[in-house]
Amino acid sequence: MHPPYLIMKFTLKPPSGCPCSQPNQYRHLIRSLYDLKWAPLIFYNALCSHLCSLGLRNSPSSPCLLTGHLIDGAPPIYIGIYVNDIIYFSSSDEVKHKFEKLLGNLVSVDFMGQISHFLGIEFSWKFHDNGNLTVNLTQQSFAETLIESLGFDSLSLSTFTTPYRSGCPIDSIPNEGMSSADWDLLHLQYQSLVGSLNWLAHTTCPDLSAAVSLLAQHQSNPSSGHLDAAKYVVKYLAGTKTLGVYFTSKKSPILESFLQFPLPPQVLSMSDANWAPQDVSQSKRSMELPIFMSRSMSTFYIDLLSPLHWLSKRQLVIAGSSAEAEIYAMDECVKLLLELVKIMDFLGVKDIFMPSVNTIFNDNQACVNWSKQCTSKVLHGIQMKEN
Repeated sequence: MHPPYLIMKFTLKPPSGCPCSQPNQYRHLIRSLYDLKWAPLIFYNALCSHLCSLGLRNSPSSPCLLTGHLIDGAPPIYIGIYVNDIIYFSSSDEVKHKFEKLLGNLVSVDFMGQISHFLGIEFSWKFHDNGNLTVNLTQQSFAETLIESLGFDSLSLSTFTTPYRSGCPIDSIPNEGMSSADWDLLHLQYQSLVGSLNWLAHTTCPDLSAAVSLLAQHQSNPSSGHLDAAKYVVKYLAGTKTLGVYFTSKKSPILESFLQFPLPPQVLSMSDANWAPQDVSQSKRSMELPIFMSRSMSTFYIDLLSPLHWLSKRQLVIAGSSAEAEIYAMDECVKLLLELVKIMDFLGVKDIFMPSVNTIFNDNQACVNWSKQCTSKVLHGIQMKEN
């Protein structure tokens, strides 16, 4: 097994000469200026043009992924682009050296070696004597900065209940009257905090997804109660900041015994949903809620011996039954799986990690029957709406 490598500080080589400006003269730019709104697209097109000139090709569904063969009969190279940072991987050292030489002849680039940090994510690699490789992805530094900014750095918590499951109310928090200046300050602080939590929830903290998704829907009109709920999530983060996403090439009997389910080295998908608002079963008083808060939450999780992709979001329509809510959640999972099939097929690993039939696990029998083109009385409502 081989870890990927990182390229940073990628810059396109400037033209050989630049004429001096003259009074009352205008010049037509043949290259983009930094920070113009179209500069990223121009840079991306120029970068991909260089990479494609090496014999690589873009993924039709994910253009920032590229692959190709640089040496006949040798393994392919896989490349991921994020602005001017590049991650590249090949199981052949000869192919990697070939790529570095070819790209270095075309553009000015710094090769940073084995990846350890990328987009604020820390990569901790471990090579085992039996040839297996494990990597732990965390954002501890980012989390500690966020915790310290709120004065929670002295907390020492061991939290086992996620903010969503802990009963921290979000949807039922009332709005309150405050001055315009106070509200503007609260609004700015809330958006900044939710944005930081959202970055964590999308990269290495799937346990934050549900709570952050609910918090994000109150960004246009937050109250001090919503800010307190966001800070509650940060307090939970203080006790889990060292946790992240863990990938390994070896079997995990401890995890399998905990789940009581064998984990094959293939894509495994699960979907679930709640029915109605977050705290509908806990609220003991009558209250008026905006109509969107009556919608259920869709959740799915895709595993490849570790969390590969996950999502928790409020549904777009109000489900008439728990079975209907489960169907909408499974539909979200299917959409992502179809995209994942295209990506893995492009990378040439579909037959390895995704069998011809992908099973989605769900705990609602009516939803399972619906996927088999069967129906029941509880699904009359969705049949009438969708058909």
